[in-house]
Amino acid sequence: MQLSAALITLALAVASASARPSRGFERRAAFTLQNGKDAIALNAKFSKLTASSSCTAGEDACVGDKFAQCVGSKFVTSACSAGTVCAALPLVNSAGTSVTCTTAADRDARIAATGASGAGSNNAAQGGAAGNNKGAAAAKSGKGKGKGAAKSTSAASTAAAAAATGKGKGKGADNAGKGTAAVAAQGGDAQKSLTLDPKVIATGFADDGQDVPTAGQVASLTSKNNFINFCLTVNKPITNGQQVKTGSCNPAPMGVIAATTNMPSGKFTNPKNLDTIKANTNLTISLALKHLDAGHFTNAQETYYAAPQQVNAQGDIIGHTHVVVEKIDSLTTTKVTDPNVFQFFKGVNGAAVNGVVSADVPGGLPVGCYRLASINAAANHQPTLVAVAQHGSLDDMVYFCATADGKPDAAAAGVANVGKAAGKGAAAAAAGGAAGAAAAKANKGSANASKGAAAAGNKAQAKGTANKGAANKGAAAANKGAAAATKGKKN
Repeated sequence: MQLSAALITLALAVASASARPSRGFERRAAFTLQNGKDAIALNAKFSKLTASSSCTAGEDACVGDKFAQCVGSKFVTSACSAGTVCAALPLVNSAGTSVTCTTAADRDARIAATGASGAGSNNAAQGGAAGNNKGAAAAKSGKGKGKGAAKSTSAASTAAAAAATGKGKGKGADNAGKGTAAVAAQGGDAQKSLTLDPKVIATGFADDGQDVPTAGQVASLTSKNNFINFCLTVNKPITNGQQVKTGSCNPAPMGVIAATTNMPSGKFTNPKNLDTIKANTNLTISLALKHLDAGHFTNAQETYYAAPQQVNAQGDIIGHTHVVVEKIDSLTTTKVTDPNVFQFFKGVNGAAVNGVVSADVPGGLPVGCYRLASINAAANHQPTLVAVAQHGSLDDMVYFCATADGKPDAAAAGVANVGKAAGKGAAAAAAGGAAGAAAAKANKGSANASKGAAAAGNKAQAKGTANKGAANKGAAAANKGAAAATKGKKN
């Protein structure tokens, strides 16, 4: 949809609601007329500006049909989108004017609604009307034909212009004029406007990034209007706050991007990586968080991805987290998981307590091994967005097993737990050997016994690093060492 068409659609909707302007529009505020006069004067001033004209830093203006901002005493211009021009417009709810891109018809209607008139306004109206389509010409010149013209959106646009200049006397022109006046009644609120403000146009979006080609790098999509109508290019329904399982196109902006100093991060504190828990027993998952203002979530059935990401006063993303448990074959599996299949999922809607959020798993998990991951999200459930591409993971992931007795099970866990048990056996063996050696050393006549104990301990330690049963052998070695030491003492 073109920007002008969007404005026209709104004009038609308002027009159909009433054949006469409301009393609210008839009663103008004290500043309304002056706002109109000021807008006319500014547009007259802008008509004489060029890109080389002097200006004051921060000043907004129009140069030709382009929006201009004064940077370093020089105007920097941005082209308005197709069908729109830059113009000064009168504010509605307060004294003053604004400078933005809009249709010529909308500009003229807003000024006319203030009661202000002048050569600048009339000339602008005529110039804008001349640039419109056949429907426009019909509404402007056939004074009794406005009704037919208003049946098309293009004619409605022109009818609005005709109504603004007082030349359109047909029903269509009358209603369209009231419609654009209703748009003006938004009070210049950019968050209610159907027109893209040039101040938020990202000019970098027009660059496909291939000015410095890199092997394997592909060209970006480009846009000069912030991709506002991108979803018209794909055969997908609009997301519209819904979780559309067959896929959709979402027109909502990404929003505020978190600074590098505020990138969220988390670490599971229970269960920890490679833990073994008791199966079928109540489990509380706990996750420590940094730089996520947790506890903020919207209705996932009606507002899914429906608003931009926001940050709080400290710059942290306003949102929440989720935890998801997926069953895997073993701790050493290389099989790719299916995101549609999970053992447990929970959106953690509560705020962090001392930096930690938690989720209960009633009844626990069946015997098996699992992957546990966090999914940090903004309030409207979209993944968190940060300022740079190169960064550590914004989420955490751990692996653990559940056994009948809560003790490690090599068969279930795979070789990872075997190695873990072997390491414990090695430590026990070393401790046993050291104990035997110490006992032998305490007796002056136990030199040979001490050597035997040390050898036994070292041998057990070596076996412990490669054998699951090393712990028992280490303990036996310790006993032998102690016995040898006692024998030496008797001798």
